[in-house]
Amino acid sequence: MREEDEQKRNMIIFFAITMLIMIGYPYIFRDNENTSILQQNVVQTQIDPNLVVLEESQEENNKVETITIDSNRLSGHISTQGALFNDIILKDYKTEYNSNENVSVFDKSGYYVSTSWICSDSSIRMPNKNSHWKSSGTKLTTKIPIILTWDNKQGLLFTKIIKVDENFVFTITDTVKNYGTNTIKLSNSVEIFRQIDNKQQESVGFYSGPIGYFDKKLNEIEYEDIEKKGSIEYSSKGGWFGISDKYWLVSFIPEQNSSYKVSYKYVPSNNNKAYLIKNLYSDVSLEPSVEFSKTQHLFIGAKEIQTLDMYEKKLNIPHFDLVIDFGRLYILTKPLLYSVSYMKNLVGNMGLGILLITLLLKLILLPLANRSYRSMNRMKDIQPKIQELQKRYANDQARLGQAVSELYRKEKLNPIGGCLPMFLQWPILFALYKVLYISIEMRQAPFFGWIHDLSIADPWYILNLGGLIPVSLPGFLQIGIWPLLMGLSMWIQQKMGPAPADPAQGKIMIIMPIMFTFMFAQLPSGLVIYWTFSNLLAILQQYVIKKLDCTNNSKAIKTEVN
Repeated sequence: MREEDEQKRNMIIFFAITMLIMIGYPYIFRDNENTSILQQNVVQTQIDPNLVVLEESQEENNKVETITIDSNRLSGHISTQGALFNDIILKDYKTEYNSNENVSVFDKSGYYVSTSWICSDSSIRMPNKNSHWKSSGTKLTTKIPIILTWDNKQGLLFTKIIKVDENFVFTITDTVKNYGTNTIKLSNSVEIFRQIDNKQQESVGFYSGPIGYFDKKLNEIEYEDIEKKGSIEYSSKGGWFGISDKYWLVSFIPEQNSSYKVSYKYVPSNNNKAYLIKNLYSDVSLEPSVEFSKTQHLFIGAKEIQTLDMYEKKLNIPHFDLVIDFGRLYILTKPLLYSVSYMKNLVGNMGLGILLITLLLKLILLPLANRSYRSMNRMKDIQPKIQELQKRYANDQARLGQAVSELYRKEKLNPIGGCLPMFLQWPILFALYKVLYISIEMRQAPFFGWIHDLSIADPWYILNLGGLIPVSLPGFLQIGIWPLLMGLSMWIQQKMGPAPADPAQGKIMIIMPIMFTFMFAQLPSGLVIYWTFSNLLAILQQYVIKKLDCTNNSKAIKTEVN
């Protein structure tokens, strides 16, 4: 009785933990795209205390103009006041499904990028956020660059040439000419400044935040670590650095033969957290009648794997593809990401592409799976014999173990024979799971019927008939049709396998499909469709193998009789 009581107590504890997971899962692991760059609620940017603010009387009375950006894939504006990049629009991406509004990377406040100069002599005026630049024109295109000039009236003339290509890269050449009589020591600098709402949700399942590739090593610098330490610094030659989100990237790419330092600083503000990423090159002594230039690239756009790899080769950027969070299975996830992108272009429907990739993987893994399922079927066939041994040796666990081992030897069956091939499949299946979770190809990609965006959870909730019943459901009850099908397929797959030897384990296995249904209800529908289809293929495969084994056994018996 004590053992039964203990089992009941364990089952009650398990049920309690399961319910806590189901209820709390939507709030802990919610993949809300509001964590991305374009949908954060940010307040008006405060002036960076690290920049020197000029008195209005010192600044030239130039008229502030707006430069329009119009390239193949980008639009937006650059103000001649400060020459900041804080208004970039992605022409190929909408904020929401069926929306006419394009994605705004910076959202116009709380987030900007700039290039500038630093001088240790505070008496020498340097261009900053308030500086009014003179512009050569009012429109920046792939064929027409913009030239900005600013004179500090102390012997330094600053020039900024901005070009944009057909995708997501700006080329910025900063030049300073000394027309004065004194030698001046200064250095070129770039910075990325960003404010974040304190209520922002943390990303789950992928990395989002400051990032950099320094001295052949990827560094993911968590916001929390910057806030805790106040400042984190790196020294590098070449590489790249910026801020990465699930789908978008803002990154500076310095000249790869240049050495520099980068600091990631926490800048406290009243209601929001702010972070400053600042790059600083070595000082240059600029003699009279001499000019000095520094050129770097600025990526502002979508994390498309083909585009990233193209820039990696074209600009000689080391491992630029690592801005995508491939996880620890890089060797598997990157080829699979290319496959996902290829399939989407091939069939024109991301959902169908997912099904085709899942089918191809199942075919590749067919020998391993067949071996696993045959072993599982044989285990199920000898379950009555194992149960008989359990009854016979109920009070002698040592003797039971010996008897079961003897049965396995007699039947020439390895109890882990069905598990090992399955374990070999899991890395590939989980790599595909990761790819579908981070792939921009999933974003706003429709499937069929009510699935208009594979990157969000199934919106057709069973309990309110897809919205026909005007009832607002709590998060853990928002269960769509596809998660329900996934849970059902999981349950059928369990029934086709051997029952656990331990009755307590059997009860836990019954709960698993229910628990996974609630968990998968909050995940992107593309992942759920993939997992459901994978389960259905496994069920079909297991059924066919069982039928073939039964047929072969029948033929063998007839042969022996004859």
